[in-house]
Amino acid sequence: MNRIKPLEKFRNIQLINQYSKFSEDLQDIVDERTWNDLELDSVFSYIDRTLTKTGEQYLYRLLQKEQSIPQNELMKRIISHYSKNSDQLSKSAQILEKYERNSTYGLPSFFIAGNFKSVASWIKLLSLTFICLMVGSFFLAPLLLPLIISFLINTYVHYYLKTRVNTYHYEFKNIKALYDCYLKLHKVENQDTYLSTKEITSLRTISKKCFYLSLNIEYADEFSAFIYYLIEIIKAAVLYDGLQFNKTIKLLKEHAHVIQKTFDYIGISDTAQSLYYLKGHTKGTEPTVSTNRFIQVQNARHPLIQNCIPNSLRIEGQNIIITGGNMSGKTTFLKTIGINVILSQTINYAFCEYIKIPKQLKISTSITSADSLLHSKSYFMDELERAKTIISAVHKDETVRLILMDELFRGTNSIDRISISAAFLLFLNEYDCKVVVTTHDLDTIHLLHGEYDTYYFDNTFRNNRLHFNYQLQKGIQYKTNVIDLLKSFHYPLEIIQQAELFRKKLTDGQ
Repeated sequence: MNRIKPLEKFRNIQLINQYSKFSEDLQDIVDERTWNDLELDSVFSYIDRTLTKTGEQYLYRLLQKEQSIPQNELMKRIISHYSKNSDQLSKSAQILEKYERNSTYGLPSFFIAGNFKSVASWIKLLSLTFICLMVGSFFLAPLLLPLIISFLINTYVHYYLKTRVNTYHYEFKNIKALYDCYLKLHKVENQDTYLSTKEITSLRTISKKCFYLSLNIEYADEFSAFIYYLIEIIKAAVLYDGLQFNKTIKLLKEHAHVIQKTFDYIGISDTAQSLYYLKGHTKGTEPTVSTNRFIQVQNARHPLIQNCIPNSLRIEGQNIIITGGNMSGKTTFLKTIGINVILSQTINYAFCEYIKIPKQLKISTSITSADSLLHSKSYFMDELERAKTIISAVHKDETVRLILMDELFRGTNSIDRISISAAFLLFLNEYDCKVVVTTHDLDTIHLLHGEYDTYYFDNTFRNNRLHFNYQLQKGIQYKTNVIDLLKSFHYPLEIIQQAELFRKKLTDGQ
């Protein structure tokens, strides 16, 4: 499989995200709103070169949660190993592809959330009763009838319990495949000390039991069928499968941490290989740590935009307001900054020529908003709630926070919007925040009295079309492009002329 480019495969994001949801012990890097604002599901799909569902789940979590120190160190060691031994990548890929045949998205919910139940413990009594009656019937003929009744009861219970066991059929196969994959993969990657001898022994025992419970015997001839049914009769009589299921579930509960470590190893290995290909075949750089708490990006690109125009920005003293016409690139630039900062924090790589950020940096965004009829919430109410969340965050932050906001409070009238926006931005200036905000409202800038640095994106109108250069420039954009947009979309002339008249009246009235 070619891993140089993004892999074209179906990704069930909802199931992939399960592992992140179960990892509540790890620190969040990005909240759900920021994740959606920056369209990080699409970014994940672009950078994902993993070969397994386990790798997908680990990489997805890596973009959302901080790794533990051991996980971080293991990732570095594996990436370093492949950097020095790239010839072994094909061998590792074969191991992962074989594992993928039996991997499932549901495994984390199995060993972390414990989404399984043992069968009733009284089946031991039924099994023991049958054995005692069988032995006793050799000596006392009257016990034959109770023995037959016991057999029929146990057979019914056996097949009833079989539906319970089959519920976890794929998870049991996955655990067996997990063990086999780890045995081969850690040798290729020279990580022999990852699991202790005791942990490997526990994993082997669990693997064997899971393998037994996952078996679906398919017979090809009459003799095989006879042997199969004979074994089934014996197992049903003593409820063997039910007893083995309970023992296996007990082992899974006792050694869930070993299964998780093994799962993480395969996820880290697959993710490390994915990042190896990403870094080797895309234009980007590893981040530099800023000791002076400033943020600098040089020739940053949005990874999802082909032939993206790179832009640079440095946020050191004053925060920044960006102006510009519609479609000029303001929102895309905010997303570009946010995406590259988060990738720097998570995969130690960004789509820039150079990026320097503080070691401890949190990020909040307010880029997309929407009405919610289901929750009786208006567009403006959504904006107010998000701004309040940011206020609460900066109150308690001890680290630098990067705040990216697009068109503040656009859900209300112009006078209130300008007043609230200016007050909110002055408030953020009092805290250790790095703010980049876009606006169409020049009055907001005037009310701030030079508190914010100003940048803009320009556009020109020629040959009845709008042209954008998507280059960030120092200063303020005073012209608008709405009328030009109407012209470029060939609106009726009477609408354009009337709009120009109304606009002139409103402007003169000011």
